Formats: sequence, structure tokens, C-alpha cells
Amino acid sequence: GIMNIPKLPAFFVGLFLILISCATTSKTITPGIGEIYGYVMDDATNEPLNQVDVYLVQHNYSVRTNYRGLYSLKELGSEKFTLQFTREGYQPVEISNVALGYGEHYKLDVWMSKNVETRFSASETGSPTHDKRGYTMSAEKPAGESGNSTTESEPATKPAGEPVISVERKTRSYTRQTTPLTASAHDDNEEYPYYLEYLQRYEDISNVYHRDFNDRFIIRVTDWEDNPLFNIPFRITDVLDTVLWDARTVANGESVLFSRIMFAGSDPDELYVKVDYRGIHQVQKISKEPGEITTMKLAQIDNNSDLSLDILFILDATGSMGDEIQQLQDNIYSIHTRIKNFFHFLPMRFGLVLYRDRGDKFLVRKFDFTDSIDEFQLYADEIKAGGGGDNPEDVQTALKEALQQMSWSDDAVKLSFLMADAPPHLDYNQDYTYLNAALDAQKRGIKIYTIGASGLNVQGEYIFRQISALTYSQFIFLTYGERGESEGIGTGKVSHHTGDNFESHNLDDLVVNIVKKEISYQLSDDQIARKKVEPALQEGYLKIRLGNLWAQIIKGMGEALPDEPVCVLAPFKTEYGELSDLADYLMQQSTVSLLESRGLKLVERERLDQILQEKGLSLAGIIQQERYDDLFQLLKSNVIFLGDLTFAGIDPVIFMRAVRTDNAELVAAARIRL
Repeated sequence: GIMNIPKLPAFFVGLFLILISCATTSKTITPGIGEIYGYVMDDATNEPLNQVDVYLVQHNYSVRTNYRGLYSLKELGSEKFTLQFTREGYQPVEISNVALGYGEHYKLDVWMSKNVETRFSASETGSPTHDKRGYTMSAEKPAGESGNSTTESEPATKPAGEPVISVERKTRSYTRQTTPLTASAHDDNEEYPYYLEYLQRYEDISNVYHRDFNDRFIIRVTDWEDNPLFNIPFRITDVLDTVLWDARTVANGESVLFSRIMFAGSDPDELYVKVDYRGIHQVQKISKEPGEITTMKLAQIDNNSDLSLDILFILDATGSMGDEIQQLQDNIYSIHTRIKNFFHFLPMRFGLVLYRDRGDKFLVRKFDFTDSIDEFQLYADEIKAGGGGDNPEDVQTALKEALQQMSWSDDAVKLSFLMADAPPHLDYNQDYTYLNAALDAQKRGIKIYTIGASGLNVQGEYIFRQISALTYSQFIFLTYGERGESEGIGTGKVSHHTGDNFESHNLDDLVVNIVKKEISYQLSDDQIARKKVEPALQEGYLKIRLGNLWAQIIKGMGEALPDEPVCVLAPFKTEYGELSDLADYLMQQSTVSLLESRGLKLVERERLDQILQEKGLSLAGIIQQERYDDLFQLLKSNVIFLGDLTFAGIDPVIFMRAVRTDNAELVAAARIRL
């Protein structure tokens, strides 16, 4: 039979077509590091307007102004944008053709009117390089008032038959008051051999606490599907079951330990990790293979589903820190909003510890954790830089306050950011030192990201990097346009000895990206927006990271192999289809790097394939521990390089191992995030 379908009214048909059109033409933001930000104010009173919705048209991205009228749209690509500003009781404002260059920070201040219809058109009054722009505002005046047109903007119109109302036009331009702080992050645990070299280079430096960072190992706790388990308590014991150390895993399911600092005198070859948690009792011997991670799989524990986040800022508030304090005041609301945009489900608290030095107006002040960003912003806005004088400040008292007096949540992902331009006083004979604080933080799963500001000297860098290495975090240094290493001498300099190859980002971008990385470890694959690496666009960056990887591997091989060993490079292995092209690229670039390396010989891929084909073998089939001897006999090779390309949270990660073919001994390993 034939089904009779009633005709829909034309109105609904039209609406349906419009909806279909919208659905099929929706657009997503091109990922980037650009920003559009500014203040929204009342046109009549010039007072800031809070609760204004700022919407990126056709991009499904919106934020709301805070009580200061500040908004920020971040992680934008290079394109033209249209913005809409709406607030109850005010006329909506739309601004089109806002052209954003790659990585540009574009300030757009907006004035809204209660009774006057407003229109904006974007017009540049300065170059993007100088971050200076102007906007022309057109406002129809009520009947009976007059004004003179002073720009060439599109004239206002009135319905036919009514008198034309003259239009007053006002031009507002601005120059950004504070330049965004640019920074770079360096992970000494990821580049561990270089960190040991750095410590050796400065073994005679004074005004620091020297410790032996050799003999490091990493514990990793996962479920049976290899998902990292967060906040799992564990103990390190010796062969007699004596407890040497206890700690908790951080968001990536890992914990870093330095036996010569944390439990010196124990036998490093007879150490065990023990978990007694939720009815599980498990013990495993700690692997001492170079670069190897001791992984413990727990069968009956699922990932932590009730994630929350505590973020603490520990801030030097002396007179030289005015710019950094201003940046925190300007960006904290934006940081909160951006994190919430990525993780709507995530309960989040902010806290603050301010410190100066003995003899100043105050020594330490704290603002305990709060889940109210408006309350936190009000407190942050009251911060003023002052005091100081001598270079060292009382960092150790601030760290004691941060670790012992703040109400950290036991179950939260716990991150702190220590920002300062001076090292701690070590001449106060304090019982609680920066090392005590770092070790306390490590036990409790609190990461301390240290941030070196302008003027931080070599002692400050050394101490900050110790703190971050012990808490499995990163040393961040403000770059101020620098491209190479610095001794921290002169205006706008920060001591850092992390190499010449680094990428600078805005400091607030770095903070947000750190949070995204940490939280993503605890999310399922379908909840994570993976970082996309495109070899064609990021060739220079990838070469830097690969160069670092192979330098670590070759350095780690040391004297374990004969002079000029013969090496085989296996194809990079990945279980992720979206990484297959990247794996091929890394294989090609690694081949080039190894062929150019002095001190080793590489069996080229063409010859390798030919030899294996003659024997009826494939490399995939022969790369098994029991077949290494076949490789040794066939190719006369001494070592084979095995690379895995996978994801750790949002980041692609390379894990490379160098294995002797004569005895299957692991001689070097390195793990690098891309």
C-alpha cells in the first residue's frame, strides 16, 4: 500500500531546511595559540560589565566576562572571526572581520549601551607586530539629538518617510599595557642524562644544597588494560621488608624516586615496590635496567572516576615582581575559563601563597583553596609588589606554608606553580628547607612546577630544577625573547642551561596546557582531544626532539658495546592508526640521524630487507627476544633499536630501547614526548 503523509506547513519545512543547513555547515576552530581578549564596558559610565556572553559565531565557542569585564578567547588559529556580545538589558554587539595572525594576541575592548543600538566595524590602526588596533563605534542617537559624522563608516538608515537621524561616531584605540609573558618548559626527568651533566657542571656552586641525583628509578601503576592509576599509595621496601619510602602515584600513574636522596644506604639491587590498597596486596622487585620503568598491574582497581583539581600559586611578591603579579591578575579568570571549557565535569579549586622576606611588611600570606573563581580573583587583585632588597627571599617559609598549612584535597590532582626571580635564603638556619618541601610534595603526589622570572640567577635555576626534578614536574623559564642559554644577568634575563632549542609560548598557555596534559592521563580515549603532530608543518620541532632522543640513546650506550657497533633500526611500532604516517616519518628521519652519527654503523633499510628476504624472513617476525641471535648471525649487528610510538594522555610519545643482539641486554632507553 501507499502511506499517506500529511503535508507540513511551509513554515516548518523552511525551518527544517535551515536547521539542516546549519548542521551541515558548522565549523570548528582551527587549533592554534592565538587569543582575542579585552574588556567590555558600559558606554555611558565606562564601568566594566560582568556576565556578558562573548560568542564566536559559527564556532560553538563562548566565554563570559568576569566582574572586571575581562574576557579571553584562547587557542585560536589564524583566520577571520566574528564575535557577538550579549547581556540582558543591553543592546547586542556584533564585530566581524577580526583577522587574527598565527600566535597573535589581539586586544578588543567593547562598549555596550543600554538604550543606544551599536554597531562595530574592525579597522586596523597599527600593525599586528606591535599588538595595537583600533575600533570605530557607530551609535544611532535618539530623535532630537544631533551629531557630526567623523568617519567613513556605513551611514545609519531610518525607515522611509522618517527624518534621517544624524550619527555620532567615536573612535577608541588602545595600546596593550602589559606584554604577555613568554615562557618555555624543560623536563629534566625526560632528559635525565643531560640533567646529570648539568649537576656535575655546577658541582662546586655555592648557596645550594647538593644532592646525588644518580640512581633514579620510576614506578608505574596501571590496571590490566595498561591505563594509569592515579593516587595509589605504595611503599618501597628492602629485602627484609623494611619500609624505606612511601608515596602516591600522580596523574600519569607514575612516581619518580631517587634512592641516594630518599633512602641512602639501601641496596639498590634489592628494592621492592609494595601496594596494600583496597584489598590488594602486591609486591614486585624494582627493575634496575637503564631507562626501564617498573610497572605494576593491579587487577581489581579501576581508574579514579571522581577527578578534581587543586592549583596553588606560590608567588614572590617583592618589588621586582610587579609584571608577573599583573599577569596573574589579568589571566587567572581566563585560565579558569579555558580549563572549564575543556573539562566541564572537573571540580576545581585555586589557592595562593604570597611571600617576601624577613623585615618586609609581611613574610607570608595565604589564601586557602576556594572553588569560587570570583572570590579568588578579588583576592588576587589586591596583591601589590613591594619590599625585598637583597636578592634571596624567604622561599623556604613559603614552601612550608604551602605544604603544611594549605588544605590540599587528598584525592585531587595537585599542581603548584612557584614563580620567583630570586633563590631562597639558606643562611636563616631553617629546619624546613626547600628539599624537605620537595620530598614532602613527592610523597603526597603534589607536583611543584617552578617558574624562573627575570633576574633569576644560576643558584635560583639550580634550586628550582632540583625541586621540579624531585616532584616529577618541569622547570619553566620566562624567555623575554631569548633564543639561547642565559646566566640570568641583565634586565629581562633568566638563568637557564637547558639548551638552545626551545619553543616559547605565553605563560598562561603553558599553565593551561600543563593542566590539560595532567587531567588527560585519567580520561578515556574518546574523551581526549589528542595533540596532532604534522611532520610537514612541524619538521624543525620534530628534528629537535628526535635529535635529543638519539643523543640520549647513544650516550646511554656508553662503553657497553664495541667501538663502532653495527646497528639495526627496526620500524617504529604503533597501535594507533592516526600515528602511522608519523611513525614512517620518524623512521626516515632517525635513519638519517643515525647514518650521520659518528661512532656507529647502521645497516641500511634496503640491505636489511634484502638479507631478510633471502632468508625468507621479515623484520616484524624476527624481532623477538629469542630471535636476536639470528639477527646477530645474519647481519653481524651488535645492537637493535626498538621504537614504540604511542599516546600518553594528549601527547604522542616515543619510547626507544637499544638492545644487544648477542645477549638481549637492554643497554639504553629514552622516552620523549612530541
